[in-house]
Amino acid sequence: MKRHRSRLALLCAAAALVATGPAMAAPDDRAHLYEVHAPLGTEQALFAGGFDVMEHREGDSLFVLGDSTTGAALERAGFAATADQVLAEPPGRFAATADTFHGGYRTVGAHHRHLDQVAREHPDLATVVDYGDSWLKTRGRGGHDLLAICVTRKRPGDCALSPDAPKPRFFVMGQLHSRELTTGEIAWRWIDHLVGSTDPRVSALLDTTEFWVVPVANPDGVENVQRGGDSPVPHRKNGNDTDHQGTTCGTVSHTHHGVDLNRNTGSGWGLQNASERQCDQTYRGTAPESEPETRALEALWRSLYRDRRAADPARPAPADTTGLVLSLHSYGDYVLFPWSGGSPDRRTGNDAALRDLAQGMAELAGPGWRYGQSGQVLYSASGTTDDWVYDDLGVASFVWEVGPPPEQACGGFFPAHSCQDGFFWPKALPMLLHAAGHTAAPYAPVPEPTTACARADDTDVPVVTRTPPVTVATTIAGCEGNARSASRVEVRFKNMTASLVTLDLIAPDGTAYRLQHQLQSTLPDPGGSFTVDLSRETREGTWQLRVHNVIWVGTGDLDRWSLTL
Repeated sequence: MKRHRSRLALLCAAAALVATGPAMAAPDDRAHLYEVHAPLGTEQALFAGGFDVMEHREGDSLFVLGDSTTGAALERAGFAATADQVLAEPPGRFAATADTFHGGYRTVGAHHRHLDQVAREHPDLATVVDYGDSWLKTRGRGGHDLLAICVTRKRPGDCALSPDAPKPRFFVMGQLHSRELTTGEIAWRWIDHLVGSTDPRVSALLDTTEFWVVPVANPDGVENVQRGGDSPVPHRKNGNDTDHQGTTCGTVSHTHHGVDLNRNTGSGWGLQNASERQCDQTYRGTAPESEPETRALEALWRSLYRDRRAADPARPAPADTTGLVLSLHSYGDYVLFPWSGGSPDRRTGNDAALRDLAQGMAELAGPGWRYGQSGQVLYSASGTTDDWVYDDLGVASFVWEVGPPPEQACGGFFPAHSCQDGFFWPKALPMLLHAAGHTAAPYAPVPEPTTACARADDTDVPVVTRTPPVTVATTIAGCEGNARSASRVEVRFKNMTASLVTLDLIAPDGTAYRLQHQLQSTLPDPGGSFTVDLSRETREGTWQLRVHNVIWVGTGDLDRWSLTL
């Protein structure tokens, strides 16, 4: 074979997240889920404390998985756990078969045999590629090949490991975090849909696009998860059990060995919410790209995509850049895009296009899904694969956090396998097809409106210091289509004394555009004129200006503001 919701729902949904070792855990060691008050931008202390922070946010709350001692540890770190749920153990525990575990999820071996079977049965469409070795295999301790499959209606030059291939490439990756079982299942079903669907859209895409799928990006970790059988081990990281710090890691989720492969790339490595302690769930590794799985993925991406990144990091990749990379994670119902690390005020040069694609996918998934940069809707994280793909190559890159609805049975990392048919796959397929349809031109510009649309508000509004930001709104009507790429915002103040002003424009869909970040001024008018790319935003709707003056002695008024879209 050639190888080239609501809090209660969240708590109930996570009931399968029981930390198990070689034997059933004692009652005091059962998994506990804690709700912690951690507004956006303040979550760093949770990661610094080594807590296992779930990829799910409800307002100002994040959730921490631990054991019966974690609540006290949170209090010692200065956090108050406002909810403490002891998670019920699954009813019984059985070893994984050769192919499945936990009701039908596929083992690493089953995934690899599936790839070979697809390539064998569809030689005109599929090619399996061995792109590296897992950590354990590089140490001669078992382990696994790292396998991808390329699916397209083959012509000369297709599926070659060359960035100059004739077709654009859509890359989907599952189980980079090994305990996120739904992601491997979605990848499996996506492969089968590509080779077996009678949908004319799929047939047309197979003529024009290469589909690359890595169903299990972290096979050593998945092997550890599947050892639990019907009580999967909630292992997140890879199989690296090297003792670098004189510490033996434990068997509960927040003390596992391994390196977090989504904190190990060279894009902002070690800067935010990436631990230097090897037993923490977000352990970043000893150096950027320290892990063979990370190096192999980066080498594969460099062999598949041309480097279109602008020399100036603030500039966009060219509008004719092709390709799209999607990393599947769970849970939380988010569509995320770079930058994941750094301040959420920092935008990529292709932010408008990425945001537009993310919005389209989130809307297809249904109510409750959110989209944005990770630091805007979840929390910031450095060394991630989505940041690396854009940072190194300029290629459009996304993360899906595929999470539960309010229904209890389909939540958490280990939902019942029956949820895949009725809930997860019906959401994932339209999103995958939408992304695939934009692979050839993800940054294609939106047509500019032929006429401008303007609105001004002259109402005086006091800007009171050291209070929540002042927000004013105006409604645009009778202006169809999207806004301009060079939209203008004018902001004027009067009677201002000392000021330190931050300005944000809030689009009708809730997206925030930072106009001015803490401009310090002694002038009576610290405002100005700002040019913003709003080409992915619909003009009609309610727009808001958010003003925050944080100087204690500052007073004054917002005199006037206007929009030209």
